[in-house]
Amino acid sequence: MRKNDWFYLHLLQECQSADLQRRLDALEDLCKHEYLDLIDAQFLLDRLNSTTSEREQSAILDLMCQIEAPLPSDALMAILEDWESSTVFLRMEVAHTLAVKKAEEALDLFCSVLLDPEEHPWLRETMTGDLATWGERISEEIVLTLLADPEPAVCTAALEVLRERPSQTIPLELVLPYCTHEKQYVREVAIKTLLATKQRVPPQTILAALGDPEPQVRAAASYGCISLVEWFGDQIPLEPLLQALNDEYPVVRENILDAFGKVPLHIPVEPVAAALTDSTYYVRCAALETLSLMGERVPSSLSPLLQEMSGSDPSSQVRLRATRALLLLHGMTPGPLKIPIIDLTLEELGE
Repeated sequence: MRKNDWFYLHLLQECQSADLQRRLDALEDLCKHEYLDLIDAQFLLDRLNSTTSEREQSAILDLMCQIEAPLPSDALMAILEDWESSTVFLRMEVAHTLAVKKAEEALDLFCSVLLDPEEHPWLRETMTGDLATWGERISEEIVLTLLADPEPAVCTAALEVLRERPSQTIPLELVLPYCTHEKQYVREVAIKTLLATKQRVPPQTILAALGDPEPQVRAAASYGCISLVEWFGDQIPLEPLLQALNDEYPVVRENILDAFGKVPLHIPVEPVAAALTDSTYYVRCAALETLSLMGERVPSSLSPLLQEMSGSDPSSQVRLRATRALLLLHGMTPGPLKIPIIDLTLEELGE
């Protein structure tokens, strides 16, 4: 692309329009039309300094992350350091930009702001989430310091960073205490981080979380049970899973049925059959999927119910799976499952 390209010059003019939407459209088009090798970082910095719109600031900094020209690091570092006149949102976006571009000259300042307990927790949370972007340039000591931070949002972000590491390097003994943290969102992320250790995970901790008072934590634990059953097989007791089938949160019931589908020959048929009448369509789908894997263990007495579901269930997805289950029950092999893309109920659309 040449710098005198007429459309490129037009977009630069539009970026300086008095109308916000025109400026936003021009910034978007600069990405679309492959002008990234032409855009001058100083031009973007001037646009950043001229606006108070958070949407525009975000769009400009997103473009800075993509351009080939060097970042105006000194100016961006000044914004990050300026807690008096720069908004928290702008500082968050600037910190993210510096991390994405791996601006080595900004790393000391980045860590200083990150570790300052007086800084805004939103800023520190976002910056903690960006630590993985810096890679090995962030020391283990910093990550563990943030994990122990008294601000729950920062601690949660540190858990997310650990979760992205190779499974064998996640420190189990440091993550385990957070599975019983007072904050629901910390417990949820701790469970997910623990599951990222794969076969090193202590199953009892995940099973215990099935009884957590918060549905999001139970959902994370029940989803983890799918992996537990795969990893540990008969070592996982069925009783906690069977109890979770009565959970008031449909996602938990769905996950447990999916977990049963991993060991269809080692679970009782009755609780799976009972889930065929669940009030939530995707739980019924999960029950049908698991039932279809149980082969000859499925009693013929279920045929009338399956026939009824295949013809009159409100959900097209349930009807399809009920038909497949019937064919399997009669020794036939249906074709690949194709999910309908039309004829969805309001429940399926989430309305």
